Amino acid sequence: MRILIASVLLALLLFPLTANAVEGDVWGTWSGPDTVYVTGEIRVPPGSTLVIEPGVMVNFQGHYKFRVESSATLIAVGTPDDSIAFTAADTTAGWHGIRFSSANDSSEISYCRIEHGKATGSGDDANGGAIFCLTSRPTISNNTITRNSAGSDGGGIYCDGSRPTISNNIISANSAGTHGGGIYCFYYSSPTISNNIISADSAGSCGGGICCDYNCNPAISNNIISANSAGMHGGGIMCYSPSPTISNNTISGNSAGRHGGGICCFFYSSPTISNNTISGNSANRGGGICCDYSCNPAISNNTISGNSANFWGGGIYCDGSSPTISNNTISGNSTQRGGGIYCDFSSPTMSNNTISGNSANNKGGGIYCYYSDPDVMNTILWLDSAPNGPEIYLTGSSSPEVTYSDVQGGWSGEGNIDCDPEFVNPDSGNFHLQMTSCCIDSGDADPQYNDPDGTRADIGAFYFRQVPPNNIQLMPHSNCIILPPEGGSISYDAGIYNLGDTAIVVDVWAYAFVPGYGQYGPLHYHDNLRVRPGRSIGKNNLGKSVPAMAPAGEYSYVAYIGDFGGEVIDSSYFTFMKLGTPGGKDLVWLAGGGWFEGEEFLFERETVLPTDYALRQNYPNPFNAKTTINYQLPVGNDVKLEVYNLLGQKVAALVNEEQEAGYRSVIWDASQVTSGLYFYKLAVGDYTETQMMMLVK
Repeated sequence: MRILIASVLLALLLFPLTANAVEGDVWGTWSGPDTVYVTGEIRVPPGSTLVIEPGVMVNFQGHYKFRVESSATLIAVGTPDDSIAFTAADTTAGWHGIRFSSANDSSEISYCRIEHGKATGSGDDANGGAIFCLTSRPTISNNTITRNSAGSDGGGIYCDGSRPTISNNIISANSAGTHGGGIYCFYYSSPTISNNIISADSAGSCGGGICCDYNCNPAISNNIISANSAGMHGGGIMCYSPSPTISNNTISGNSAGRHGGGICCFFYSSPTISNNTISGNSANRGGGICCDYSCNPAISNNTISGNSANFWGGGIYCDGSSPTISNNTISGNSTQRGGGIYCDFSSPTMSNNTISGNSANNKGGGIYCYYSDPDVMNTILWLDSAPNGPEIYLTGSSSPEVTYSDVQGGWSGEGNIDCDPEFVNPDSGNFHLQMTSCCIDSGDADPQYNDPDGTRADIGAFYFRQVPPNNIQLMPHSNCIILPPEGGSISYDAGIYNLGDTAIVVDVWAYAFVPGYGQYGPLHYHDNLRVRPGRSIGKNNLGKSVPAMAPAGEYSYVAYIGDFGGEVIDSSYFTFMKLGTPGGKDLVWLAGGGWFEGEEFLFERETVLPTDYALRQNYPNPFNAKTTINYQLPVGNDVKLEVYNLLGQKVAALVNEEQEAGYRSVIWDASQVTSGLYFYKLAVGDYTETQMMMLVK
C-alpha cells in the first residue's frame, strides 16, 4: 500500500493534471489555457484530426515523436497574443519533433513556439529537429522555431518530397549535423519560403540557413537571412539544385568554412539570384556568392557589398562556371585576389554592373581572371584597389572581352572610357549616376541594349532616366530593403533634374502607400521650387523611421513633381518590405529626417504616443559602420542611450538629454571601433533595457 501511495504521489507531482497526460493515438481538441503532458509517443492516426487551441502548452516528458500520419490533419493555430508552445521537460534530452508523413494538405502550424526538438538516431529519425515533412504540404507560419537540432539534416525544418508554405517565422539558433541548420529541402521539395527571419542557425557541412538539395527548387523571397554558419559551404544558402529562386532577401553576416559565405551554388545548380542585399558575409572563397563546378546562375540587380574571402573572390567567386552577372552593385568587398569578382576557368557574362571600392591584398581589385574569358560590357570598374596590377588582372591564358565600359586606368577595346563616373553618394552605397556623368549614353549603341527610357544604354548598374525632360528620382541606398517586425529605418537620396533649356518652377510632394491602408500623406510638401536649366537640386542621406506597430507587407514610397493638386510632371518610387507587427496593428508613420531643406508637413497629424518604454533591436544587424536604434518613451524624461563593448567599457554616448514622449531613432556610426559584439543600454528614470548588436567590417 505504501508503494502504491508513493507512486500515486509521484505521478501527481510529475503530472498534476493527470487528465492531460497523453500517449498513443490522439484526436479531437486540446483546449487552452492548459498544459498537455506527453508521456509517450503520440500520433494523429490516418484520417483523423487534432485541433490545438490557443494557450495550450504541449510538454514532452521524454524524447517522444509527435507523428501526423497519412491523410491525418493537425491544426495548431494560436494567436499573436496567445500562442501555442511545444517544448520538453528535459531540454537536454529534448523531444523528437512534429513529423508529418503524407499528412492532409490542410494541416497548419501557426503562432506557435517550437523549441528543444532533437532529431536523433539513424535514417529519417536524424532529420527535422522541430518539424519533419515527408510528402506533405502543411502551412507553417508566424512561429518561433528555436533551439532545435538534427543529427543529420534540417535543424529547424526538414522537407522531403514536400511543398510546405513557410512564412513569417522566426527560425533561429537551430543546428544540423550535416545540412540545413534552419531549413533543409530534399528530393523534389519546392517549398515557398518567404518573409522569415532565419538567423544564428548552423550546419556542420552545408547551408547554415537554408540548404536546397537534389532537384529542390524553392522560392526564397523577402527573408532576413543573417548570422548563420556552415562548416563547409553556403553560410546563408546552399544550392545543389537546378533552379531555385532567391529574390528580395537580405543575406548578411553569414559565414562558411570554405565556399560561399552568403550563397553557394554547386554542381550544376543554376538558381535565379535577384534583387537581394548580400552584405557582410565571409568564407574562404566567395564571400558573397560562390559559383562552383559548372553552375550557371543568373545573378542580377543585387547589392553585393562588404563581403570578405580569405583567399579568392570577395564579392563573387566563379570556378568552372559561366554565370550571367548583370545590373549588380558590387562594392566594398575584400580578399587576397579578386576583390569584386574572381574567375577561375570560367566564362561569365557581365553586363551593366558597377564594381567599385573593392580591394585585394594581392592582385585584381576589381576582377581577377585565371584561365578565364569573361565577357564584360557596359560595366563600371572604378576605385578598386590592389597593390599589384590594374582593375582587371589577367593570368594564365585569359582573354576577356571588355567593351563599352568605364575602367579606371584605361582598357583597350571597343567603346571603353576612363573617366570619373560621378556617383550620387558612393559613401552611402548609392552608385546612381549624376546628371553630368560621362557614363550616360556611353554604353553599347545597339538598340537592343537601350535603357528603359528608350535612350542609348548607360554604363553601370543604374541608368539615368532622361525622360521626361524634367524629372524626379528617388534613390534608395539598397536594392532590397526588408525591415524586421521591430521596425527600422530606410535611407535614400533624392534629386529633381531639369534637362530642358529653360528654368522650371515646380511643387514636390510625397506619399507612402501602406499595406492595408492605401495612400498615406502627403508626408512632404514644398511649393515653387525653382530649378535652372541643365541643373538639379536634391539632398543625400534622407531617412524615414518605420515603427514596430506599422503593418506588415510591401510599402511604396512615391515622390511627385508638378502642380500639387493639379498636373503631375513626373514621379519616382521605391519599395520596401516589413515582416511583422509585434507592436500592434495601429499605424504611426514618423518622419525620420529632412527631404529638402526647410521642409514642413502639409497637414498636421495626430501622433499616437506609446504606452510603455521599449528598446528595439538595431537595424541592420549585423551591420557595417552604421546602424539605427529605435526606442519609445511613453512620457518625457531624461534619456541616456549608451554603447558598451564586451569588457563593459563605454564606447559611445548616443543620447544624453531630456526628450519628450514619442518614438525615437538614433544612428550609431561605428566606423571608429573594431568588429565584434556590442551592447546598447537605454536608461530613462527607473527603466533600463539592454540589447546586443554585431558590427562586421
